[in-house]
Amino acid sequence: MGRGVLLAGFLVVAMLACLGGAAATEYVVGDSRGWTTSNITVGYYDEWAANKTFRGGDSLKFVWNGMHNVAFVSREEYDNCTKVTSYFYGGEAFIYTLPDNASGSYYFISTFDADCENGLKLAINVVSLSPTESPNSSASSITAGTLSVLVLVSSSIIAMFMN
Repeated sequence: MGRGVLLAGFLVVAMLACLGGAAATEYVVGDSRGWTTSNITVGYYDEWAANKTFRGGDSLKFVWNGMHNVAFVSREEYDNCTKVTSYFYGGEAFIYTLPDNASGSYYFISTFDADCENGLKLAINVVSLSPTESPNSSASSITAGTLSVLVLVSSSIIAMFMN
């Protein structure tokens, strides 16, 4: 009977693992460096973003020390480091969550002093989700089918060990 309970516990954990679907990702912009002008070159943040796949529902966490901010801007404002009046500031971090239906290019800059001109700017490309994907959905039809099979198999195995 002890083995049956242990096996049942293992199967429950396995079934719960199958429920984990396409969860949204939180990216800390610049990783351990954060959102800073210290020890970076112009283009650093674009290089940081180049090997990442951003999807709708993902979050960008901008973490900084000192006087910086984050502005969501157009391509032209990004290219020209335009000092926009709408930006996020205060504290030491800001989280921007991409809309679930996001796709295409998104641009961010710091408008403090010469931050943008010194490289504190980020351009990312957000890939579209397929119609069956959703960043907040935890089970697709394939996962639901797999879960059904696991329930049937686990029930049979538990019944076998209980006898």
